[in-house]
Amino acid sequence: MGYLLVFVRVVAVCVVYLSFACIGRVLQLAGFISTNRRHILLAWFTHLWARCSCVLFNIRIETVGDFKVPEGSLVVANHIGMPDIFVLGSCFPGFFVSKAEIAEWPLFNYIARFGEAIFAERDKRHQVKEIIEQMSSRLEEGCSVILFPEGQATDGLKVLEFKSPTFEAAVRAGCDVVPITLIYRDGNRPSVACWHEGTFFQHVLRLLKNPRLEVTVFAHAPIEGGTDRRELAKKSRSVILKTHAREINREGPYK
Repeated sequence: MGYLLVFVRVVAVCVVYLSFACIGRVLQLAGFISTNRRHILLAWFTHLWARCSCVLFNIRIETVGDFKVPEGSLVVANHIGMPDIFVLGSCFPGFFVSKAEIAEWPLFNYIARFGEAIFAERDKRHQVKEIIEQMSSRLEEGCSVILFPEGQATDGLKVLEFKSPTFEAAVRAGCDVVPITLIYRDGNRPSVACWHEGTFFQHVLRLLKNPRLEVTVFAHAPIEGGTDRRELAKKSRSVILKTHAREINREGPYK
């Protein structure tokens, strides 16, 4: 049954993802659409793509808090694995700051490129300035940007220190920062959603074979943009960490 489910999902994913990639490409080629309008449309289609992905992978989302965040907000969350993208994208229309390696993933690379995700190679100091400029530009256009400040996926049992440079985009745009806590509830430690170890294909195969994945998304009160990126990063992590620690303790011991 597991591999039959994998086959059905792979076919569905290929059809849906290629369809959305084509839509993104058409919008890129539509010269009569202004850049701002194109970005708003792409953010909406990315939101729809993420919702479809949650259906394909049978990800059930429970939301806690106010999800009516101001347009043009910087949304930041703890990072566990690829399902985070589907979950956050389905909750918040916006653009992702994605690691450069995604540009090499089958199917996902088309979605990311034609959806105009912001690719980041955080180890290259000179590129950080370009990333901040792209982020602040989208934020000023009224498009939200979704960021994983830890800079890497974890085992879901801890929240790493947030890297502060990209918070400079919120300072420049004068926008709110919205902290989000993600907690997966599949009874495993680490969760099947985790991509802490293993290859991309191993991670995807686990998700394709998994019948159902439940996640709780906690939306915290927006933090007003300030003038200190380090302070914004510190406050955001503190809010996320508090809820994360409480929920992880409730989940109980390893299984």
